[in-house]
Amino acid sequence: MSLNHTSRYAQLTHEHFQLIGKIVVEWSNIEFLLRAILVRLLLSPEFPGRTYTDRLSAVRVQEAIDEAIELHRDRYSCQFVSEDIVNEISRLNKHITQLRSFRNKLAHFCWSRSNDDEIFGTNFSGSISRSKKGKRSFFTVQVSGLKKLYDESYTIVDQLENVIRKLPIMEEVGIIKKLAQPIDSPDSGEAPRPQR
Repeated sequence: MSLNHTSRYAQLTHEHFQLIGKIVVEWSNIEFLLRAILVRLLLSPEFPGRTYTDRLSAVRVQEAIDEAIELHRDRYSCQFVSEDIVNEISRLNKHITQLRSFRNKLAHFCWSRSNDDEIFGTNFSGSISRSKKGKRSFFTVQVSGLKKLYDESYTIVDQLENVIRKLPIMEEVGIIKKLAQPIDSPDSGEAPRPQR
């Protein structure tokens, strides 16, 4: 059942729709930027990295970022990415995880207007209302809550863009040149092969 189609009074206001739309746009930015951060943390060129990360869910990208952070801390001792930047990425990733539940409800629940200031949503869960799943299947939010999520999302996008500017870029052209060199080449970094 489409809740907001039941009557004109159930229809969300223009302000509700506008705020939800703005939140969705910022979350698209967040998810794109998280993929870009993962690619840079893995010291991969942009295009091959995006080709791979595009197949990952947003949650899996965040998990991979956490793993890449540990790689930089433990294996590389923050030689390629400073500890301050690694910590900033970790902090942002945790903040995004905290906000994701709210964003997911906006994207996946069916919504209706309680009044001009409040909307309520449900996923029409088949569980009983007292169960843990049942309690999570209903959500109300006021316009101020939508504005707060939008403002936080917008700020996170700015912070992610700032972090990306500080991460190393692996140029695809440089790798192609390196891979095109014969293994015995003095510039290859490999020891010459013994002659037969």
